[in-house]
This record gives sequence, structure tokens and C-alpha cells, in this order.
Amino acid sequence: MKKTMLIVLLGMVSFLLNPETTQAQVTVEHKPSPPKVKLPLPEKPGPDYQLIPGHWIWHRPSKMYVWVGPHWVLPKENRKWSPGHWQKQKKGWKWIPGKWEKINKRKYFFN
Repeated sequence: MKKTMLIVLLGMVSFLLNPETTQAQVTVEHKPSPPKVKLPLPEKPGPDYQLIPGHWIWHRPSKMYVWVGPHWVLPKENRKWSPGHWQKQKKGWKWIPGKWEKINKRKYFFN
């Protein structure tokens, strides 16, 4: 079991380090399911870190979406994380990547 998890983890790392891995929005016929093997969640590096959930990225050389496991990041100032999602298209499904969205801090003054 440990060997399988190590192989999966190394595969994911090699995909991420490949310069041809992109965030392209490619339509596929069938929406992929997240992997059934659950890797342990990395330890939180500090109190200010936010967990980015697992998500899909397009891997151009293999012409397929690959799963990236959850990871911790420092949040961007005045922004919140909006997770990615699958969007139905006429001819299949398209992955809409997650992104940091600006937080609207509107102040209303009443007299």
C-alpha cells in the first residue's frame, strides 16, 4: 500500500513539475471522477495557511486531465479561494479552474 501511494505521489509531482502542464480549458466527453485512493493530508505548515482542495489540471503531453491532491497555501491579501468545478458544455464537460477572487469590502454609511 505504501509503495502504491508513493508511486501515485511521484506521478503527481512529475506532472506538476513538467513545464507542459497547463491550466487549459479542454472539453471532454465524460467528467472524470476524483481518484479513489486518498493520500494523507499534508501537515498544516502554520496557522495562517489555507487548504486548497484537490483539483484537476490539463496535462497536454498525455492529453488528459490529471488530479492534483490538496495542499496548503498562504492566502492572498483581500482575496478568497473559489474552488474549481466542472461545467456542462454542448459536447461534454469543461473544467473551470479555481482562482483567488477579490473580496468586495463595501462600506455603507447611513445618515
